[in-house]
Amino acid sequence: MNAIRHALFLARRHLLHHRQRTALLVAALFIVGFLPIAVENLVQAGERALRARGDATPLVAGAPGAPIDLVLSALYFRSPPDKELRNAEIETLVEGDLARVLPLVLGDRVLGGPLVGTDPGYFEFRGLGIASGRAHAVAGECVVGAAVAAREGVEVGDRITTEPREFFDLAGAYPLRMEVVGILAEGDGPDDEAVFTGLATAWIVRGLAHGHDDLAESDDASLVMDDIEGEAIIATAKVREFVEITDENRSSFHFHASPGELPVTAAIVIPFDEKGRTILLGRADVGRLPLQLVDAAEIVDRLLVEVFRVRRILMGVLGVVGLATLLLVGVVVALSIRMRRVEIETMHLIGCGPGRVPLILATEVLLILAVAAGLAFLAGGLVVPMLSGAERLILG
Repeated sequence: MNAIRHALFLARRHLLHHRQRTALLVAALFIVGFLPIAVENLVQAGERALRARGDATPLVAGAPGAPIDLVLSALYFRSPPDKELRNAEIETLVEGDLARVLPLVLGDRVLGGPLVGTDPGYFEFRGLGIASGRAHAVAGECVVGAAVAAREGVEVGDRITTEPREFFDLAGAYPLRMEVVGILAEGDGPDDEAVFTGLATAWIVRGLAHGHDDLAESDDASLVMDDIEGEAIIATAKVREFVEITDENRSSFHFHASPGELPVTAAIVIPFDEKGRTILLGRADVGRLPLQLVDAAEIVDRLLVEVFRVRRILMGVLGVVGLATLLLVGVVVALSIRMRRVEIETMHLIGCGPGRVPLILATEVLLILAVAAGLAFLAGGLVVPMLSGAERLILG
């Protein structure tokens, strides 16, 4: 026991005396241990979050295409698929009171986050509470996610403006100023990074509806290019389009197509029972409707298979790098022992037994490994709490 205590004392004093060399060895071993621990913890946290959100979403409907892109758009508001559905196609799919539908209109942004057009029932479906204010009720109102509100300092009653899709979008819709009527409670998910509004508002932002001066009641002749009696009034470019929806101008907003022709990026379909689910999947599989209906949990599992494949490759690369680092550390230790030949001979001359010197040297190596491993496990365990949204890190 005394031999071990003496070895610890001498090893510790030697390592502290050569601080720079010790720090470099600890840093090299720390990186080798930290990276695989951090990757594993992130993948596991992301897997749990992905599975939880996928399991909470029964079915997702969208236009034919890549099902993974569709599900990621519906669950995480990523870039929407190239093709979209018409509102009438969703209604045809669920006719017969088989399911509840939450349409999603995506593609626009505000305050650096996605603008999500959906029904207020989405908050109840996701279990999202309103921290202050209320849910959106009419066109022009929006509810801001907790992370966006905290980052931008948004409060109930503020006005926020949507971002143009393209910088030089001369023919596109004007940015729309929306009133913030609610702030979501923190949900620790992608909903915190989004701004929610009604479907009508999302369509207005896209330019599928607009409001302007009432030409029939206007006395300004410069606003009218031609008046076809009983048919239409052709306006000039001088007509002022509204960029904010208020109680005074809300009635002037009108759509350019019938409600059934308006686009929907995706839809979350919630069957009322297992029979309804089977019927809905059958309708989609028949192919009479130009859409696809997928099980979100099944698609998430397919995505995770690819994630795990990448993890295995990455772990293999890290293993090779770790082995090379350990070999280099071994070379450094061997060279250090040769440089300490005089010191070791002196230790023998003052009475150290044959086994004491190897014990001291082994203790030095073990102390370095223990410190590096302890720091690696500690830092690896802190990665997920410090980096919120592990599933978004996995999805890039």
